Order: sequence, then structure tokens, then C-alpha cells
Amino acid sequence: MTELIHQLLAFEQQRQRALIEADLTALENMLAADLIHIHSTGMVHNKAQFLAHVKRMGGFVAIQREPPDIRVEGDIAILTGNTRNRVRRLETGEEAERYGFSTLVLRRAAGGWQILLSQLTPHQV
Repeated sequence: MTELIHQLLAFEQQRQRALIEADLTALENMLAADLIHIHSTGMVHNKAQFLAHVKRMGGFVAIQREPPDIRVEGDIAILTGNTRNRVRRLETGEEAERYGFSTLVLRRAAGGWQILLSQLTPHQV
């Protein structure tokens, strides 16, 4: 199980890097075709919409996340924990902080893990 936890932690680091760098190729491979991404604002995107959103915003400015709690059930992994995202607002380009409790649901596919659900539920610091 330890090897699996290390794989999932490495996947999470790659996800963060891809979001910061707006690496759409990496994200394309990490996101399941049936992705549901729920932003801290309540906006909901599918895979194509989320990729377009990341492209428009030019990536995240920064992501700070404590090591997530990880649960694995067969080919499903759930990563949860507090996170702090620094993003650019699309309307103004102004930077904003987003604090919340992050939930990622991953599915193991033939090519590796993919994100089925990503949700950031906001909370005050």
C-alpha cells in the first residue's frame, strides 16, 4: 500500500504543477473524459470546459496543499484536505486567494490514474 500512496502523492504533485504551468497536455492525460470539476465559486465544468478555463486564466499562480488524506477502494482513490489556491480572475487579471477543502476522486485506468471529480469547497482561514 505504501507504494500506491507514493504514486498518488506524486500524481497530486504533477497535477499541481500542470495547473500552475497551464500544461494542457499533461492535464488532458490526467483528467477523465467524464470529469466533473466544481470550482470554489460553484461554477461546474466538464473536461473540455475546464481545460479551456485553465488556458484562459494562464494557469494558477500558486497551489499550497497539506499532504492529503488518501483512501483507496479498488480502482478508486479519494484525496482530501485543505488547500489554498492563488488564481487570476478572468475579468480583471487580479490575483485572488481561494481557501477550501479539496476533494479529488481518481480512477485507475489502463494508462494510470485519472481525475473523475475535483471540488474545492470554500472556507474561511
